[in-house]
Formats: sequence, structure tokens, C-alpha cells
Amino acid sequence: MARFCSAIFCMLLATLSNSVRSSETLRFVAEDLYPLHFTDDKKQPKGFLVELVETVLLECQCKGHVEIMPQARAFKEFKSDKNTLMISLLKTPQRSKEFNFLGSVYFADAYLIGLKKKSFSLLDLKSAHGLRVSTVRGYFSHHYLEKSGFSTEHDLVLAPDPESLLQMLYKERTDLVLTNTLSLDKELRNIGLDPDKIEEKLSLKDFPNELHFVANKQLDQEIARKLKQGLEKIKLTGEYTTLLNKWQLLQGK
Repeated sequence: MARFCSAIFCMLLATLSNSVRSSETLRFVAEDLYPLHFTDDKKQPKGFLVELVETVLLECQCKGHVEIMPQARAFKEFKSDKNTLMISLLKTPQRSKEFNFLGSVYFADAYLIGLKKKSFSLLDLKSAHGLRVSTVRGYFSHHYLEKSGFSTEHDLVLAPDPESLLQMLYKERTDLVLTNTLSLDKELRNIGLDPDKIEEKLSLKDFPNELHFVANKQLDQEIARKLKQGLEKIKLTGEYTTLLNKWQLLQGK
């Protein structure tokens, strides 16, 4: 009888534990990056990956919501709160050691862009040495350029934020900017710059381009497993492709 009661108690404890897990509210955070994740006129999160998050949460029966905020704040909160996840983080070897990557969700190819009126002979990144090359201070691209031999003493010019970075290019305070072009036209128009004045000068094939759902390693392992399996299932059933089509991203993918 005692053994039977003990077994019942263990079952109840396991059920309670699963119930507590499923009741935890997850926060998915990201910067404003159209059309992946952005806020609409009513300040509500919208976008391809916002809908993907909602679909995954429904599939794995988890509670959660999306918040759009500056990238620096999003990354800080993600690292400090076990129940906060990044919606789209570039996968790098170092980050793979620090965080739990749950699956790829899109891609963002990187380029050196510059003004059309300026011509450069660029065969690879090394051939850009001697030119002023810029990115945002603290971004992965900052460390990527330093690792490739660029330095602030010679040819690396850093900006405090993405808007300042683009303004520097148009004011000819730098020659080339390392960025992805996913929502570049929209970003430029939002700050009063003409997208027709710039062009891609060099594609950076070795720059990480996979965007992933990423969890803090302190996130409950069972929840992480459910999210990962939910994303995999959505890809297999075709729901992922349906969302790509809806947001007109399938051709790029």
C-alpha cells in the first residue's frame, strides 16, 4: 500500500511539474527589422517570424508573446532572463557554445555596400584594406572585421547605431558599410536617404547568414525540446513555406 501511494505521489509530482512548465510565459524578443519582425501602426508586433513564433507556440502548447525593442536591449534581456528567447540571432561558433540554438528560421546575407558614384576594385574582403570600412560598434560584424585585419587605427570606422552608420556612408565619412540588405531600402527611406544612390559592392560569402530561434541555456530543457520539435514539425507540414509565401519571402529563401 505504501509503495502504491508513493507511486501515486510521484505521478502527481510529475504532473504538477509539467503543469508549472507549461504555465511559464516565454518572451520572444527582437529588433525592428521588416519584414521579419516589426511593429505596425498600432504598435503591435507583426512580421514573418512573429507569425512563426505564434505558430510554434500553438504547436507545442506553450504560452508566450513577442516584444520588439532595440537590439542591444533585446540581447541583454535574453542573456539575463532564462524565459526570454531571441527570435532571430546569427549563428556563430562562439554563440553556439554560449546559447541553445533551436533551429534556423531565415537567412540574412551580408555585403559591403557603397555609393554608386564611387568605384572600387574589390575581389575579396582583403582587397578592401586601405578603404574606410564601417559597421556598428559591438555587433558581430565589428569583431568579424577586426579578425579580418581591419583596425580603428587604419581602416575601420565604427558607428554607434545603424542610422548613424548609414548617414556616415551618404556623407562620405566612410567608403563601405558591412550590412545585410534585408530591409535596407525601408531603413534608408525612413531616415530620408535615397536607396538608389547605393549598391552592393562585395558579397561576403564567409559571413554567418543563418538566423535562428535561440534560447538561454537556463531555459527549462523540456520547454526547449518542445519549441525545437514544434519548429521542425511546422517545417515538415509545410506551414513554414506557407508563411514564407504570405510574406513574399519564398523567392529569397
